[in-house]
Amino acid sequence: MLLTGAHERNIDDKNRIQIPAPHRDVLDPDRKGARLYVVPGERDRTLSLFPKAQFERKVASMRTDQTPGTDALDFEQMFLSLASPVDMDKQGRLVLPEQQLTMVDLGKAIYVTGARFRLDVWPKELYEAFVVEAMSRRSKLAHFLRQPTAE
Repeated sequence: MLLTGAHERNIDDKNRIQIPAPHRDVLDPDRKGARLYVVPGERDRTLSLFPKAQFERKVASMRTDQTPGTDALDFEQMFLSLASPVDMDKQGRLVLPEQQLTMVDLGKAIYVTGARFRLDVWPKELYEAFVVEAMSRRSKLAHFLRQPTAE
């Protein structure tokens, strides 16, 4: 499963967003299930949407119980307590939880972006500023494409 691309969307008055068709095709409910998990994103003011199977793999791979100190425990408790399961309807819409929307202050105009195995939801102005800034560093960032892959 590979999720890519950026699609401009709006959050409606019922806090629903429509998942872009290319992403719905990858998240085919007949194969993967229409359940996604909404969690606060890795970047400020974003949310991440994980397909159910990917979310379960992510949680299983966390080794917070093997890390001394309270940071790992704090992270695990925050991450799991703020994770909300949501179901995508037949039109590809899902309702974003009010708690997460309030926490990250997305606004109504957003981008839904593919991030390999998850989708990220950005405020429109933040994503557009990110692209401009990242593009200004593209020659520095390009080395990630040239790194050898593990096969």
